[in-house]
Amino acid sequence: MKAKQLEQLLHKEIPISQAMGIEVDHLDKNTISVRAPFEKNKNIHNTAFAGSIYTTATLAGWSLLTHYLQANNIDGAVVLAKANIKYLRPINQDIIAYCDLSNSETLTDLKGHIEIKKRAKIELNITVKEQALVKAKMNAFFAIV
Repeated sequence: MKAKQLEQLLHKEIPISQAMGIEVDHLDKNTISVRAPFEKNKNIHNTAFAGSIYTTATLAGWSLLTHYLQANNIDGAVVLAKANIKYLRPINQDIIAYCDLSNSETLTDLKGHIEIKKRAKIELNITVKEQALVKAKMNAFFAIV
């Protein structure tokens, strides 16, 4: 699946993503970056709204896992089970969330659990950056059912 196709699927499956202006900036086998435009996601302090930061990070993880499942012909739905986020600094530009699935051990475990138990849980670390600075960090657990 290409970035634009994943973005269209995201907007279809999670309609608020379209209202937020979410775009899939980059997508490859194991990495993704998802962008939410600042103007649609700012607060009264003229910084990025915390709820939009949280949602953009969540959607980066959801999108990358959904892409992984489709690319590997694995049937399942991705849902957020639990997440913690640390807001480190205000964001004054577009919200850009990055997620990486490069840890092959995690993916091997994931595939095995889905094949045996028909469900799995995976932990992802998602960063939100402004230029090169990390502005927020999310630790999220996604379930695949």
